Amino acid sequence: MSAHALAGLAALNAFYLTCGLAVLWLVRGWDTWAQLARLAGLAYVLGVVAIGLLWSLLLIVAVPFSLGIVVGLPVVIAAGAAVAARRRGRPWPSRTPAGSHRRLVVTAFGISASVLLLAGFFRAARLSGLYWWDAWSFWVPKAKAIYSFGSLDVGFFTTLPGSSYPPLIPVLDAAAFHVMGSADVVTLHVQYWLFGVAFVWALAGLLAERVRDWILWPFILLVLVAPRIGERFLVAEADLFLDYLFALASVLVLYWILDRERWQLAIAVALMSGMVLTKREGLLLAAVLVGAALLASARDWRAAWPALGIAAAAVAVVAAPWRVWYIAHGVAGEAPTDGLDPTANAERLFPSFRLAFDVLLSSEYWSVLVSVALGALLLALLTRAYAVVVYFGALVLLVTLGGGWITWAVPELEITQELGANPIVRYMGAAALACAAASPVLLSIAWRAVTSQEESS
Repeated sequence: MSAHALAGLAALNAFYLTCGLAVLWLVRGWDTWAQLARLAGLAYVLGVVAIGLLWSLLLIVAVPFSLGIVVGLPVVIAAGAAVAARRRGRPWPSRTPAGSHRRLVVTAFGISASVLLLAGFFRAARLSGLYWWDAWSFWVPKAKAIYSFGSLDVGFFTTLPGSSYPPLIPVLDAAAFHVMGSADVVTLHVQYWLFGVAFVWALAGLLAERVRDWILWPFILLVLVAPRIGERFLVAEADLFLDYLFALASVLVLYWILDRERWQLAIAVALMSGMVLTKREGLLLAAVLVGAALLASARDWRAAWPALGIAAAAVAVVAAPWRVWYIAHGVAGEAPTDGLDPTANAERLFPSFRLAFDVLLSSEYWSVLVSVALGALLLALLTRAYAVVVYFGALVLLVTLGGGWITWAVPELEITQELGANPIVRYMGAAALACAAASPVLLSIAWRAVTSQEESS
């Protein structure tokens, strides 16, 4: 790990943040500097997704991937979004009145504890090697090929494991190699640590809009100490990055159901578009998000469903070019051949779905995140917050059923939690992070209901 590599990586991530801030300023605007700081994590994730999507789509249509594209495209996006925001009359942020002393103390404690945990992860990330099979067998080799050849080399890509996986993660890795000056697979782990930091920041910033600080920060810390989440912040694979996008998009879609502000759905669509170009499972998880939103907004379907249909169509348009590319080059598809035949592999049906629920409820992987979320769902149900309960309940259930379907429909997968024989544990991280996002919202709803009853009595 050299100072040059770290400086290049810092510059690239500054591009991501600047681009995301400009785009978020355009679609949402800022009221105060505190609001800007709170949503800076979301802006960073939005910048990574927006730039990464464009890099990926240009690569798919055979535009050479070079240092000029890596540096030039973020500058163009940021400048264009900033100019458009000013033309729309977006104001500069204003100063913020100081919050209550108690709230500032809780927030400061939560941030300090999170920083300590993240600092520990950084010490591991800065000198980590490629110890994970998926990372060294195909994710990073794909990135090295894009970095070296500037294109999707058909002969190389179609012979690797996971050849039909979308290219977003290898493209982001290749961009990091360009700014670092070499295929530095050690420093690359710092980039994944930064993705994790940004996710924590983005989730906390989004939830802080509706969740009391003393409810919010324990769940942020729980995410960081959950065995299958925090300790994998430095893994150079796509699984956790996909889960980040899913969890953040789930919160934004819920806020859109409740508020109907266009920027919420617009950013959720961007994140879902990133999901479908991150992993094959991204298509399934995007469909789950739309399905849960349809159920939760059924009482207002005339207003909500057309917008959700447009959102789903936009995500499908983004997903299509990669599917055209791998089909055109004879790469095996990603849908199981027997996946929609209820008579196929009937003996695997019950064990497959039981496996998915076993993984969901395992404290060995997710600590207490899922069990607390189930309790929070019940409390929110008692307060008659039906839309929120239906949404998060359907979200977690559909993700779990999707995990069972994957195991059932692919006979090559063993019915086991062993990572080398079945990806179910990696896939179910999406449900665990959805639970982490849901619990603070649900508990805040229950708390407000209780306190309002006490005040009225």
